[in-house]
Amino acid sequence: MAKKGEPEYRWNSGPFQIGIVPEGGAISRIDWIRPDGKGIINLLRPVTPEAIASGNPSNLGCFPMVPFANRLAFAEFEFDGRIVKVPANRPPSPHAIHGFGRSSEWQIERPTVDTLRFNHKHDDPQSGFVYVAWQEIKVTEGDVTIEIGVRHLGRTPMPYGIGLHPWFPGGEDVSVAFIASDSFATDEDMLPTARTVIDLGRDFSDGRMIRHNLALDAHYAGWHLEADMVWQDAGYSVKMLASDSLSNVQFYIPEDGKTFCVEPVSHVPNVHNRPEFKEHGDLVVLDNNQTLTGTMTLIPTLHETPDSGLVDEDEVFGKPGNRDYSLVD
Repeated sequence: MAKKGEPEYRWNSGPFQIGIVPEGGAISRIDWIRPDGKGIINLLRPVTPEAIASGNPSNLGCFPMVPFANRLAFAEFEFDGRIVKVPANRPPSPHAIHGFGRSSEWQIERPTVDTLRFNHKHDDPQSGFVYVAWQEIKVTEGDVTIEIGVRHLGRTPMPYGIGLHPWFPGGEDVSVAFIASDSFATDEDMLPTARTVIDLGRDFSDGRMIRHNLALDAHYAGWHLEADMVWQDAGYSVKMLASDSLSNVQFYIPEDGKTFCVEPVSHVPNVHNRPEFKEHGDLVVLDNNQTLTGTMTLIPTLHETPDSGLVDEDEVFGKPGNRDYSLVD
């Protein structure tokens, strides 16, 4: 078991080296030892010591979204005849974003051969959100699966949503492909205002270089639960697969294009306050002891071009094929 107070914990299993930051329940790294033995590829954006020490999961590789994903207008909604208020957690914005999980301390359990689990409890009877949430990472020789789940512990039912927010390395050579049926217009606060058809500027069905869509922040419904991401110069790709419960996806490319996010989520942002969007991705009402879970699987593959974009060999801690079942401080 890892020591308390350490900012990052590392775990080796199969060809993957994974870092966890308990503050915010963030995954700091998923490093893949190349099957050709030529180093390591960072599947998530590279992490720095400063990012780990920042205490901000948005600076890391992937963070959980629970009990709702993305934005919630004015940090409140009506449910079962009452107004539910939650913290507006990105001042000066009046809205809430990404739930409570990323601002909570998560407890790491002792890993097994191929599985690492960490969780956090939230107890707010006033809002009605009383739950335990978890993330479970499962490794095989060819992929990494992250499960996010929540169990409602409150006395009365509450509506829940979940999602995962991975950050991938950007660059001039990176392309992304996925298929979806619908998108949404948004206001200046990036809250959905209307369902729209997917225009050419938001259509990634045939794959597009992210450099052509800088500053895109779009929500999609009816996606086919998979995305293909290719780093042409670095010579590898990653396929993302999502479970049926993560039926929507948020796609974000910052203005500098140095990173991007393909976020599998369970519902339309702010569907709490927009019942007309329910058919395109609704919340799930959980009674006491009921659960909601979803999974995201990342499958890396090497292409022909070798060596480019690799982590320095000195950063390798472990050899391909070796398993380290403990957390590495």
